Amino acid sequence: MATARLARAAPAAAGAALHAAGGRLPLPGGDTEIDWKAYMAQVEGVINGTYDYTQLQGDTGPLVYPAGFVYIFMGLYYATGRGTDIRMAQHIFAVLYLATLLLVFLIYHQTCKVPPFVFFFMCCASYRVHSIFVLRLFNDPVAMALLFLSINLLLAQRWGWGCCCFSLAVSVKMNVLLFAPGLLFLLLMQFGFRGALPKLGICAVLQVVLGLPFLLENPIGYLSRSFDLGRQFLFRWTVNWRFLPEALFLHRAFHLALLAAHLTLLLLFALCKWHRTGESILSLLKDPSKRKVPPQPLTPNHIL
Repeated sequence: MATARLARAAPAAAGAALHAAGGRLPLPGGDTEIDWKAYMAQVEGVINGTYDYTQLQGDTGPLVYPAGFVYIFMGLYYATGRGTDIRMAQHIFAVLYLATLLLVFLIYHQTCKVPPFVFFFMCCASYRVHSIFVLRLFNDPVAMALLFLSINLLLAQRWGWGCCCFSLAVSVKMNVLLFAPGLLFLLLMQFGFRGALPKLGICAVLQVVLGLPFLLENPIGYLSRSFDLGRQFLFRWTVNWRFLPEALFLHRAFHLALLAAHLTLLLLFALCKWHRTGESILSLLKDPSKRKVPPQPLTPNHIL
């Protein structure tokens, strides 16, 4: 009976500790909350009627994510008692984590290159993934889940819906734009320039519709904040570049070198890997029926 009473008291004690910590989740290794309270403060500003992006702030600074982020985390705001029920948020993100794993497994399954037993190790191998989803409650998992859903739709040849989900992912976090060159190449291969325009129009129109309340209030403020290509990433938050001196990490020349390397690799992939028909790469602009080399059906491995 004593054990049962302790088991019933544990959730209440955890909730009290969470409340005392100001909505943060205390763990043996320390406090794990980074951006959740900032997210909640930012969407609360929108709920209170502020549609000027330059006026939306949180503990970690201004709101720098597009409008899709606002709507999704506004739903989480209401689902978690105005952002105070962190445990509920973690349960929601745990479900999102499982859904994301399913989407990734479906992608790998269609390539027929990954044996099923590998999926088990994928569930256990990444502490960072677990941390980003359930401990940190970042917006990255939401954006990536939508991106993986988009890829599954493209693999099913549902190009319109795939572009729609891709645009939704971009509306949560701008980083998803890094996948845009690959999507553009696929659209040109499949439809040519004219045929790709309606699909690209879906992406653009959706961004305008989602951002419309903020665009009407302060269009420059919205675009400069939510799609700020020059924003500085702080050294203390980096993981992959931790081995560099901070001065080098923050130096503008380092940023330009990374951008140049990224663009160079994209060009090499476009010329040497993605397009190997023997025709000029400009032939992708033509209607597929008018090309010298008829386009081959896009397989899952081509798309990926």
